[in-house]
Amino acid sequence: MDLFVLALSRLVPLAFLASLTLIGSRYVHDLLWPARPRLARWAFAGVCLVGLVALAPYALRAALIVAATRATRQHRWKAADLLLSGYDSWDGLRSEEMLHQWAFVRMNEGHWREAEEVLRLDTNRSAQGMLLLGLCQYYQRNPAAESTLAGVPDMSATELCIRDYLLGRIAQKHGDLPLAYRRYMQSVGWEADFFPGVYHAARLWLVRGKGERAEVLVKSFVQRFPAAHNPNIPVLYDSIRRRTVPPDKEFVIVSD
Repeated sequence: MDLFVLALSRLVPLAFLASLTLIGSRYVHDLLWPARPRLARWAFAGVCLVGLVALAPYALRAALIVAATRATRQHRWKAADLLLSGYDSWDGLRSEEMLHQWAFVRMNEGHWREAEEVLRLDTNRSAQGMLLLGLCQYYQRNPAAESTLAGVPDMSATELCIRDYLLGRIAQKHGDLPLAYRRYMQSVGWEADFFPGVYHAARLWLVRGKGERAEVLVKSFVQRFPAAHNPNIPVLYDSIRRRTVPPDKEFVIVSD
């Protein structure tokens, strides 16, 4: 349905402009017809040709963005990247939605630096845009990720669970485990079904030798989301039973 609405939103102005071209060509034709009928026919054809030439870039951009969105929905990342690159090269509108979609595609390809380059094209970056920028920097192991993510404000339409989770990962790598735990729990506070935060919070309890606290955390998650079939849940339960520390797993998170 969303794809249909997108296609329709592009076709309506295209049809309107085509109608204006036809009206204009007919007007010029009728204006010249009584005195110079042969010229009137050539004028009609000329105005139509000019109109079609003017419409061609718009029609091409419309086709590219609709095809790119379809490829994104089908997880054809390479095709979507090529289509969005083509859309941009034809002076397509660099809206926040389009840039985030393009960055999302490149994230799924594992091209974090290229995704960051796309995000930097946005001259009026939102809080979500800042978050995505920090996300790309984090997976590039760029030290600037910490300051970028710390600068993301608490705003709606922003995936704050990702912000706090990544700040927790950074704190853990700095050796500040209490801060890391608080950040992980904050991430789960924003989105209760955000499993990476649950995993690493439980892991830190196991690091401290408090398997019972880790078990409470994991059981609470499973009870709230019984349909969750994350393969890392059995890993946590096994570590709790054996009283060992599970792997320090680096979850790869992509977002738009």
